[in-house]
Amino acid sequence: MCSGRFRDYKVSPQGPGRPAVLSGYCLEFNKRSTEDLSGKANVTKREGSEVWGVLYSVSSADKKKLNKGEGGYQPLKLPVRLEDSTTEAWVYVAEKPDNDPALRPFTWYKRFLVEGAREHALPPVYIAMLENIDAVQDTNQARDSRKRALACQAEP
Repeated sequence: MCSGRFRDYKVSPQGPGRPAVLSGYCLEFNKRSTEDLSGKANVTKREGSEVWGVLYSVSSADKKKLNKGEGGYQPLKLPVRLEDSTTEAWVYVAEKPDNDPALRPFTWYKRFLVEGAREHALPPVYIAMLENIDAVQDTNQARDSRKRALACQAEP
């Protein structure tokens, strides 16, 4: 959701992101990063649940960059609800979810979700839920500093 992550991938969305809801899924952190071994966000089917996110429009070339940057995920076309309509969108779903109960995201990764949700004015109750995610400190200080340097607001 954080626009700074797009800039880090050298992806330029075509216009601003739009709040969107994926119904019948819940947010989990059961995708183990092959790079840092932390838990990354994933959506899993769960009746009666919903996940808020941000719908961006990107070029085919930029989608290829995202696919490369989001290793270990399978992009699936799923229906999402926007403020005024429903559309199909590419949603990145973990190829091999890991149900290790000790798996947690790093605090810098959690910040991407929380600040991205604020950036796109997602519902306050959803932002509060993101703020309560149990996250752990990254012991790699250089990576932690590099990731925290990414700004989560649209450039003017």
